[in-house]
Amino acid sequence: MGTAAVLRDVMRTNGVGGIIAEIRAEIGACRLCRGLRPHRKQPPDAFGTTRTGYMMVGDAPTYSPRPFDDAAGAVLRQALRDVGDEEYRDLEDLFFLAHATRCVPRHPKNTRKIKKTRPPTRSECRTCRPYLQFEIRAMHPRLIIAVGSKAADAVLGRSIRIGEAHGQRHRIHDAEVLTLLTPSPNNRTPLKKLDMTIGNYARWLTGLFGALIDELRR
Repeated sequence: MGTAAVLRDVMRTNGVGGIIAEIRAEIGACRLCRGLRPHRKQPPDAFGTTRTGYMMVGDAPTYSPRPFDDAAGAVLRQALRDVGDEEYRDLEDLFFLAHATRCVPRHPKNTRKIKKTRPPTRSECRTCRPYLQFEIRAMHPRLIIAVGSKAADAVLGRSIRIGEAHGQRHRIHDAEVLTLLTPSPNNRTPLKKLDMTIGNYARWLTGLFGALIDELRR
């Protein structure tokens, strides 16, 4: 029985926690993409919460065991901390966290001392997309925030220009999807085209996260 059939069977018989655990086990065992060897993955418990109904999807993981632990992730994490809510201080408290690809895309110039990554390829994202689809079906999230072009493509199932789609809202199934430019300080040109600085982008994110927390308490 193939992976898709196994996961469909699990979805019919297990709760959300069991479904997510099974999906993560399948992800951990996956070795399909030759270009991602060695297949470095984040630990199976590094996915945040399913309790809120909010999901955040990035392009690809880093070498850190924690999701969204790069320059862009630092902006996202600080923006949430700036809300000042004691219950929702970390991304893991507010979101289920996933990526378009689940293996770290190793940069060709990576060394033992300097661990570099590269953007995932379309083929890698396409191979990994069924895992994301099963997670979405298992969770039935009310909102998915797709951060980055590859994340947005993987969630929506079609290619978009993230510079043009930044801040746009879409729908897939019963979920609202918000597509966002990666909030990295290195994204100066895309930010400039949108007449933004990383500072006012971070403040906007704080407002967004605050509104999402308020929604949970209504």
